[in-house]
Amino acid sequence: MIRGWWMSENPKVSIGLPVRNGGQHLAEAIDAILAQTFRDFELIISDNASTDDTPAICATYAARDPRVRVIRQERNIGAARNFNLVFARSTGKYFKWAAHDDLIHPSYLEACLAALEAQPDAVLCQSLVEIVDRDHGEREVYDHTAFGSARPAPSERLAARLRARPCTDVFGLIRREALQDTALIADHVGADRTLLIELALRGRFAVVPEILFFNRDHPGRFTRQLKSMRAQAAWFAPNQPAPNYLRTWKLYRTSLRLVRRYVTEPAERRRCYLELLKSLAHRHGWFRLAVEPLEAIDPRAYYLERWLFGAAASLKLAARRRRIFALRQGRAGLTELRRPNAPS
Repeated sequence: MIRGWWMSENPKVSIGLPVRNGGQHLAEAIDAILAQTFRDFELIISDNASTDDTPAICATYAARDPRVRVIRQERNIGAARNFNLVFARSTGKYFKWAAHDDLIHPSYLEACLAALEAQPDAVLCQSLVEIVDRDHGEREVYDHTAFGSARPAPSERLAARLRARPCTDVFGLIRREALQDTALIADHVGADRTLLIELALRGRFAVVPEILFFNRDHPGRFTRQLKSMRAQAAWFAPNQPAPNYLRTWKLYRTSLRLVRRYVTEPAERRRCYLELLKSLAHRHGWFRLAVEPLEAIDPRAYYLERWLFGAAASLKLAARRRRIFALRQGRAGLTELRRPNAPS
């Protein structure tokens, strides 16, 4: 392999791609990375004991492009260790995780890098994200800063990350100096959320107001394949002797610890605690705290949780439809009252 003129011994950006059995979409994802207009980067792929054609695909790209390095795991080390391994092997000033089934626009790195260098107080930059569900023909544009993760106060950024459900900003471009002192991807379910909370308490998130990141939603995603906490915990850390199933409990316990670590001003710390308390009202937080211990004891409690959430959603939809119907009926009655009498 011949080193290109655009490559340096110490690339400015490192991209880590952890993968296990991702052969269906992997080549497309790598092609999108290698097509970047900003070219001073390295791509580190860690193949986590794949049993499909992932190893062959990785070998092909490593032979073709000197920016690609491949690490092969002989046994399944779990998603958490695989994610952290690619960061440990990286050298760039800026780091980005990549998923085997996501795509980035050719100008993605260039735009995110420019945003971070123009905003020294920002620790992470992500573009607008288009979430694509090709099976159902649905597309949704997501702005990760919409809830306030770009704001100056740590309490506002904490509130934003507690409210935001998608975690696609974890695949943004991140300053190495901010990321290396964090817990990275911990070995528990929801570790991407706790990492984003830690980064948000360290600094602002920047946004590129263009759709440059494409998140593919498909049946093969682990969140679709693995529904229960036990299955997801095994995906993160398959050999953990005492897996942590209590995802919501872990989220709040970790958040409290991070607030104590990063927020030193007493009034701002109190505001952070208040935001944690308020967030329990979002997305059935109190209910999850109650149900998760039951699921840890008996996995069948997961189906009770799903049924209750489904029933609550149906009731909420029915109530909304009743309100709309009543509003329309009220407007129709008001129009009838205002209508002038016909001449006799």
